[in-house]
Amino acid sequence: MSRRGERGSVTLLFVLVMPALMIGLVGLVFDGGSVITARRQALNEAEQAARAGAQGVAVEEVRDGGPQELDPARAEAATRAYLDALGRDGDIEVDGDRVRVTVRIQRSRQILPLGPVTVSATAEARNVRGVVAAEG
Repeated sequence: MSRRGERGSVTLLFVLVMPALMIGLVGLVFDGGSVITARRQALNEAEQAARAGAQGVAVEEVRDGGPQELDPARAEAATRAYLDALGRDGDIEVDGDRVRVTVRIQRSRQILPLGPVTVSATAEARNVRGVVAAEG
């Protein structure tokens, strides 16, 4: 039995499917790279915001000779100011001498029509006390 009517069907299938596969592959690489970049950016911004908050010490107590304690209201205000300056949304948690910040970044996909993706990163900074007394 002759299959002359099917000649070239694989070539036609290859010509039709390969461009779609290539666009999908390029989309995964490009959009995936964008997501990785956004995640790194979120982590960098969370780290910097946490450091800004960890500097929110109770200045009045330090001036009066008291210990260098973290003032939760000041720490949160400093962190919020930093995030607002960046135009970022984030969660702030002050616990003792630690400031934990979660930053969220939303990116739209450029090639694949799958909708936007939101990435988040969390970082923590601690208020480190200076020298209180000489060792000896």
